[in-house]
Amino acid sequence: MTAPGPTDDRPRLLMVMPYRQFVRKAQAEGFWVGAVWDPRLESPEYLDDVRALADLFVSADFRDAEMLRRTLHQVAREHRATLIYHIGREETMVTAYEVAEDLHAELNPAAAIRLLADKRAMRDLLARRGLSPVSYEAAPTRSEVPDAVERVGRPAVVKPAALAGSRGVFLWREARDRTAWTALVDQYGYDGPFLVEEYLRGPEYSVETLSRDGRHQVVGITEKLLGPPPLFVEVGHVHPAPLPRDRRRAVEELTTGFLTTCGYRFGPAHTEVIWTRNGPRIVESQARLGGDRIPRLVELATGLDLEQAIFAALADRPAEPAEPTAIAIVRFFTFPPGRVDGIHGLETAARLGHVDELSLRLRPGDTVPAVVDSKSRHGHVIVSGATPEEARARCADVLAAIEVVIDGTPVRADGRAGVLGTPV
Repeated sequence: MTAPGPTDDRPRLLMVMPYRQFVRKAQAEGFWVGAVWDPRLESPEYLDDVRALADLFVSADFRDAEMLRRTLHQVAREHRATLIYHIGREETMVTAYEVAEDLHAELNPAAAIRLLADKRAMRDLLARRGLSPVSYEAAPTRSEVPDAVERVGRPAVVKPAALAGSRGVFLWREARDRTAWTALVDQYGYDGPFLVEEYLRGPEYSVETLSRDGRHQVVGITEKLLGPPPLFVEVGHVHPAPLPRDRRRAVEELTTGFLTTCGYRFGPAHTEVIWTRNGPRIVESQARLGGDRIPRLVELATGLDLEQAIFAALADRPAEPAEPTAIAIVRFFTFPPGRVDGIHGLETAARLGHVDELSLRLRPGDTVPAVVDSKSRHGHVIVSGATPEEARARCADVLAAIEVVIDGTPVRADGRAGVLGTPV
C-alpha cells in the first residue's frame, strides 16, 4: 500500500501484532492503523481479516529481531507513524519500544517494558527496592537449574525466563522431579535462561490496570483458579475477586507502586499477585491485557470495554472507573487424554441464557492432548450472575451438563464421571 495521501489527517498508529478487535477499536477512536504481523503466529484466515481491516498490513519474521527493527523503522518513516505500539505477545515488545524511542514515537520507555518482559530484571528491581521480597536465583542454562533449586530450597518454582503464557512453569518438590521437568522443557525446545523462585503459598490474583501519563487506575482484581502442581495451569478466573477491603487495598497499592517503580506510563498491565502469610507478593507482570478472556469478564462485571478504553485514552478520552454490578466467571475444560468417541450436552448448555461464551476444541475422533499450559486446554465457558453464589451455580450447571466420551468412558466437564446421553 502506498503512503497516505495529504487529506488523511488521522493520527497514525503503527501496531505490532494487533488483534482484529484492536484494529477496529483503534479506528473507531479516529486512528489510522498500520499492522505488522508474523504470519507464523496466526492462521492465514485470521490475518486475512486483519489485512482487510487495517489501513496498512506488513509481514515480518519476528524471530529476527534486527529484521523486525529495520521493518518498523522503514514502515514508520514511510507512513509517517505518530506512535508505535505493541500490546501483543511479550517476546517482541522490547524491540518495538526501542524503535519507538529511536523515532520519538513511544508511549512507554523501552526500559519499563524491559523490566516487565524480563522476569529476572523484574526480580532484581524488586530486590533493590525492597519491594515484595522473594528468594530467587537466576540460572542461565538448563544444567544450572538443579543447583539453583537446592540453594533456593525445595519446593521451588522454576520459570523459563524468556517464555510467556505460563509455558514451562514447574514446581520442583523432590530431587526426582528433574526427570519430569526435563521432559517439560524439552517440549518447548528451551535451554535457558531460567528463574528459580521460592514457592509462594496462598490464593493468587491478577490486577487489571490502565495507565495514562504514569497514573495507574486499578480496573479490578481477578481471582485465579489454578490446577494442581507441578504445572498450576489455570482452570478459571472470577471477576471481581472476593476480597476483604483491607486485603484489596494492599494488593492495589503494591501493584500501582510496582508499576510506578518500573516507569510504566501508558496502557494496560496484567500483574499477578499471591497473598502469602506475609502479605501480597508480586509473581510477575505484563504490559498488556490479561489473557484467558479476562477483558470479557471485566466487561460483563462492570460494563467497561477494556480494549476500547485503551484507544479512547490514547485519543485523550479516558474512560471513567466502573463499579462492578455482576460477577463473571470463565472456566476452562481439561479432559483426560484418549480418543473422543462422542460429545453430549454442548448444544443444550449453549442455549442457556446465562452462558456468554462456550467453546469446545474437541470433536469425535480427535485424540485429546494433555494439558501442559494455557494454550493446550480444551475449551471454555463464560457465565455471569448477580451474586457470587448465582454465578458459581450457573457455572457448575454448565460443567455438569457437558460430557465427553473418552475411550468409551463418559467424563463431565467438571471432572466427574458422566452418564451416556444423546450426542450432539
